[in-house]
Amino acid sequence: MARKASEDGPIEAPEWYRNFHPEAWDEPDDHERNMLAGCTALLGSEWVADRHRIHAERRWAEAKHTYRQAHPAFATQEVNKIIDGFRDGHPGY
Repeated sequence: MARKASEDGPIEAPEWYRNFHPEAWDEPDDHERNMLAGCTALLGSEWVADRHRIHAERRWAEAKHTYRQAHPAFATQEVNKIIDGFRDGHPGY
């Protein structure tokens, strides 16, 4: 769970949101299965492993998006951090 907003500081995201752990997103979904069906024989296992990592990162990004939708104060904080970074000349994303 994220830490609640307070006067003490920003809302802190849960650990899974801040850090990508490939093993946590390892289970292929239908999108990945359909995209990679039959590719191992044609393109090789290394290519498929690289695509599997890309799809794991996509699943993580989708989960983060869902989390931001469920926690609007946190989402606002994230957007403000990006805007402030651009204003300061170094994006904060």
